[in-house]
Formats: sequence, structure tokens, C-alpha cells
Amino acid sequence: MNYHIRMENIILGSAGWRNKYAGKSNILSDDQIKILLSEITNLGINHIDTAPSYGDAEEKIVQFAAPSTLIDTKLNQFDELKDLKDQLYKLDQKRIHTIYFHDPEIVRKSSTKELDQYYREIKKANCNMGFSLYDIKSFETAYSIFLNNHDVLFQVPVNLLDLKFLKFILENNITLNRIIVRSIFSRGLIFLDDSQIPSCFQNNYLKVKKLFEEIYGRSFDQKSLIELTFSLINFLHRKKIKTLFGVNSIEEIHSIIKNTQKNIQMNFDWDDMIQQSKTINKIEDLIL
Repeated sequence: MNYHIRMENIILGSAGWRNKYAGKSNILSDDQIKILLSEITNLGINHIDTAPSYGDAEEKIVQFAAPSTLIDTKLNQFDELKDLKDQLYKLDQKRIHTIYFHDPEIVRKSSTKELDQYYREIKKANCNMGFSLYDIKSFETAYSIFLNNHDVLFQVPVNLLDLKFLKFILENNITLNRIIVRSIFSRGLIFLDDSQIPSCFQNNYLKVKKLFEEIYGRSFDQKSLIELTFSLINFLHRKKIKTLFGVNSIEEIHSIIKNTQKNIQMNFDWDDMIQQSKTINKIEDLIL
């Protein structure tokens, strides 16, 4: 299978840069962040996802990233537009690409009028509005409200053990260039060997391993995880779906680049796998 993944279709997530994440502490120093941001610029990656809940990652990105770097961030609540105005001020609104609402309760409990007010304010700031959601019902609600607003974007979770969103999107003719897939590395699992599994994952490890081997008929090891993951990423990019990768080091970024450039021969039909998928409602909470 040939890989034709373009760097402009890659967004890097910063959840683990300045914050305990996935059951482990991996706090990057200022110098490490400077080097990482310089490296991604050299590689042609210019889009970073962050949030107020990621420690002080937002501030570090604004401080050290190249001026051309696009920044996505999030809001967790409605507060008479105060949170929005604070984010615009803190991050320098000229650099913000998309402001996402990250709490599904915002969709469930807010009126169309309230959501539309935020849309108008965000557009006034020359940013995109988006929703970063975990459940299909919230996605359906938000998507229906903004069906004709093609600049409203949606982050949704997809990975080797959770294909339900991808199945729903492809079966319901959702506009694919409005979708950004995240959680694809399952908390960095493809970068780890058995001895490095984070503590938050340990109790579920054998269950996940067994299910993976039943679904894919492959051993649950780093080689299989990497090959299948990048095969899925290639499938997504051919459909013009962007992908968001959480990374914690330059080494992980180099692993992404290396594996996007490989010509790995895999006779694997993702259309069929997604169509037949009976996954993964029973396991999704273990890996997001």
C-alpha cells in the first residue's frame, strides 16, 4: 500500500506536553517545546491542537511556535462569552484556526439560539467554530444545527478499536472535509511496548489485546499496531479526512513521518472492515 499522507492534513495534539496524560507524567521543558515546534515547522506541519486543560501548553505554544502556526483550542462552557473572549485574548486571535466546544452537555442543554450566537461571535473574530465530541447523539445534534455552515468542524474519536464514528460518518454521507479524526493512537499505545503500558491502561490491557487479536487476526504487538494504524490513516487521508495525533516527543513525530513514507504491503480493506464492524461500544471507554 502506498502512503501519500500530506503534512498539511496532520494536526499535532499537545495534551501531554505540560500535563499528566494517559496515566503518566511527561512534562516537556521550555527547551524541549522550542525544539519540537521548530522541528515540526521544518517538516511542514503547521497545525497544533491545544486546550486550557492541558496545563500551560497554550501559553508555551503561543510563546514558541512560528507565527504561521495554526492553533486550535477549546471551550468547556458557556459563560456569557467570557471564556471565548479570554481565549481570543490569550492566544492572539489572528493565530487561532478553530475554537472547539469540548463538552457534549453544551450541545445537549444549549439552545440553537445560544449556539448560533457563539458562531457569529467566533466568525467575527475570523476563526472557525467546531465541536469536539465523543458520542454520536451529540454529533448528530450539532451537525444538524450547522448543516449548512460548512466552516463548522467536528473532531471525533477513531482508532483501531473504535470505528463506530467512522462507520456512522461514511454511512450517513457526512461532509468529510468537516471531520478531524482524533484519538487515533489510543493514548500513544502504538509507541509503547508491553513494559511501558501506562497505569491507567493496565487493568484493561488483556481485554484490549484479546479483542484486537479477534478483530484483526494479528498479534497485538507494536509492528501490527503501527502497520494497521498507518494503513487506516492513509485510508482517512485518501477520503480528505484530517487526522490529529497526540505526540509527546520529537521521536514520536519522527516515527509518524517515517511510517507515512513507508510502502507497506497490506491487503486490508478498510471499507469492508468499517462496514462489518461490530466493535467497539463495549470497549471505547478503555482507550480514548
